[in-house]
This record gives sequence, structure tokens and C-alpha cells, in this order.
Amino acid sequence: MRKPAMTPDAFTHRGTVAPFTIGLALVAGAGMMIWGFDPHSLSFASESRMTIDDRVAVLTAELAQVKAETAKLRDGQGDTSAELAHIRAGLANAEIGLSSLRTTTDENEARRRDSTAQIEQNIAQLKEETLGLRLSQDDTATELSSLRAGVANSEIGVASLHATTNEIRQRIKRMETIKDATGSIGKSHKHPDHTRWAAQP
Repeated sequence: MRKPAMTPDAFTHRGTVAPFTIGLALVAGAGMMIWGFDPHSLSFASESRMTIDDRVAVLTAELAQVKAETAKLRDGQGDTSAELAHIRAGLANAEIGLSSLRTTTDENEARRRDSTAQIEQNIAQLKEETLGLRLSQDDTATELSSLRAGVANSEIGVASLHATTNEIRQRIKRMETIKDATGSIGKSHKHPDHTRWAAQP
């Protein structure tokens, strides 16, 4: 029983096969092409259509292809290692960013709590000041009412004083009038007696 000759496309889909396994396959393939396998004896494959040089050329081409595939695998492993390193670096940066974000969030939360406490304190103080202002306004309103009442009483007192003053002035005028009238009467009584006394010898 003879195996057909292996072509250069035989290993195009074996990118994931290890080089050692590929080498074993090449050796086995070469043995099958050069020697015919028989369970009872080994005989030279003289009936093959390909010459030994052709088979050597095919094996050489396949070996070159295997080497190229191996190089690609190594390059792929190198690219994978570089990609893994890049991913690890990205994860490390992400962890650093996440830690920084947590720190910033905690700081912002602390500031928010402090701001809230300060605002509540300011509101309480403002309410207290507003209450004090209202009480002061009430006291001021009461004081103004008292002052207005005092002014009204003062006006009443001034009016009463004016009335009393006018009444006193009128009394004084009447008294002066009476005094003047009394003085005139007294003078009229004194003049005749004086004339009479002057006429006597």
C-alpha cells in the first residue's frame, strides 16, 4: 500500500500544530513516499511516478513552509505577549483610575457633608436672627405706639395749656380794664374837692 505524494498545501491549515508534531509528520511522510510499506516486507517504491529529486524538492518546500508557519506562530505568540502586557498595563491604569475616582468621590462626599452641615447651621442662625428681628420689630411697634400716645397726650396738654393761657390773658385784660375804670372814677372824685379847697380863703 502506497501513500500519495504530499503537496505544499498539506500544512496550510496546521497553524496550531506544534513544530515537533509537524516534524514527525514530515519524517513519516518521507518514509511512506520513499519506501513502500508492506506487512511482510519492505520494498523500494520504484513504481512511483515521482523521482527521488522531486520528492526531496517537495519535502524541502514543505519543510520551508513548516519553518514559515513556526515563525508565524512565534510572531503570533510575541504579539499575544505584547497584547497581554498592554492589557495588563491597561488594567493597572484602570485600577489606578478607579482608586483615584474613589478617593475623589470620598473627598467630594466629605465636602458635601461639611457644606450641608454649614448650610444647616447658617439656616438655624438666620432663623434665630429673624426671630430676634421680629421681636425687635414688635418692641419697636409697641414703643412707637407708646410714643404716639405720648405725643397725642402732649398735644392735648398743649391745647389745654393754650386754652388756659388764653383764659388767663382774658382775665388779666378784664382785671386791667376794671383797674383802669376804677382809677378813672377815683381821679374824678379827687379833682372837685381839690378845687373846692383851693377856693376857700
